[in-house]
Amino acid sequence: MAVLVPGWRVAERAARAKGAGPGEDRVVVLDDGDGVHCAAVIDGVTDKSGRDYGGASGGALAADRVAQTLATLPSGVSVAEAVAAVSAELMELRRKWSVAEDDLLAPAAVAAVVWPRRKLVWRVGDVHVALGHRDGGWRRHAGGKLIDTVLAGARAAYLHCLLLQGERPEDLAAGDPGRALIRPVLERQAVLANRDDAGPFGYGLLDGRPVPERFVETFALTDDVCEVVLASDGYLGPARTLSGAEAELQVSLRADRLRIMEHAATKAVAAGAESFDDRSYLRLSRRPRRFPS
Repeated sequence: MAVLVPGWRVAERAARAKGAGPGEDRVVVLDDGDGVHCAAVIDGVTDKSGRDYGGASGGALAADRVAQTLATLPSGVSVAEAVAAVSAELMELRRKWSVAEDDLLAPAAVAAVVWPRRKLVWRVGDVHVALGHRDGGWRRHAGGKLIDTVLAGARAAYLHCLLLQGERPEDLAAGDPGRALIRPVLERQAVLANRDDAGPFGYGLLDGRPVPERFVETFALTDDVCEVVLASDGYLGPARTLSGAEAELQVSLRADRLRIMEHAATKAVAAGAESFDDRSYLRLSRRPRRFPS
């Protein structure tokens, strides 16, 4: 006689760079034969330092280090312990490359992690999360932070001004004076990260420094949750399917390669690139599986 046991499996996954090269997003799936026990989408922060990390970017190095750390965490570790372990490894990464502990342009990443057997998802940063319920409900926990909204809005407003003054969209995309306008803040905004005293502009970041509890979010995988979607902010949100996420993005890109309209961003689609940012997507599905009794 067979026994039906609920198990989590990968339904869809993808990681796509915005242009040439491997990109800075990572999708992690750890499966021990009895189903997925850990899965994550990790988004390496765009490197603004200009440093050479042996041919890799700081964001890629950080994303890889987070992935490696998740794979070596002991069973039973708490969310706080996991975040602390990731932070410790990223601080070690700083030391390896002689990056000061207070450097605001150090290798960094954000991540959302699913622990199916612990019945939870945890997140630090702006990775999109969605939970699908058996009754068809779809609960979205979209990523995003106030500082990005403000900077994207300032950039969009400036580029709109230039367009109305006769500048050509293709010239603005090539030079992106709007990004130049906000660059001083982009290069300093990490001072707002992991600070309880940063007010409404504070946010969580995996960069080696301790992450305050208020920047570590958790979402329960109750018994009626049958799907989980994680998507980096290279997608517009946590769509129900990968094809849906791609379709939403492509419609938006065709309408607005400058990224100054409905989905304003801090950068345009660069020449030769297919999107404005790397993007990654993971959908896990819980389905009963048959095991011998």
